[in-house]
Amino acid sequence: MKKLLPCASLLILAPFLASSLQDKTPSQPPQAAGLEARVAKLEEELAAQKQKNEETRRLLEQTVAYLGGRAKGAQTLLGVLDQAEELGFTAGINFQSREALLAGWRAYWGETEKGLPKLPEPPKEPGATGAPATKAKASAAPARGSHE
Repeated sequence: MKKLLPCASLLILAPFLASSLQDKTPSQPPQAAGLEARVAKLEEELAAQKQKNEETRRLLEQTVAYLGGRAKGAQTLLGVLDQAEELGFTAGINFQSREALLAGWRAYWGETEKGLPKLPEPPKEPGATGAPATKAKASAAPARGSHE
């Protein structure tokens, strides 16, 4: 009977001991599932933001290229104004009005390169080496002398 009592108590307590051991095993706590879902959502948001940044970068490159083209066009127009003056555009009756017109055009179109935006270098990817994949190709026209 003395040997039967410890065996019987062990059999009775075995389910309780087994359940307590199962609780202490390293299983995923309920918070981990919530964290994984949150990380997945944040990764999706990050991917969407990266795509939006790439689209914005392409638009910026197009805008700077457009503005660079406008600056080159302005420089061409300034050359045409010089040529028109040399060919006698300002000669004749009321020549001061044509001189004023040329001066106004030169002032307006001469300022197009001032403040022309330039693309910053794209950020390098972590761990990437070498030159960036895309480089800004919008360049301003060479500076001209004063036209006053």
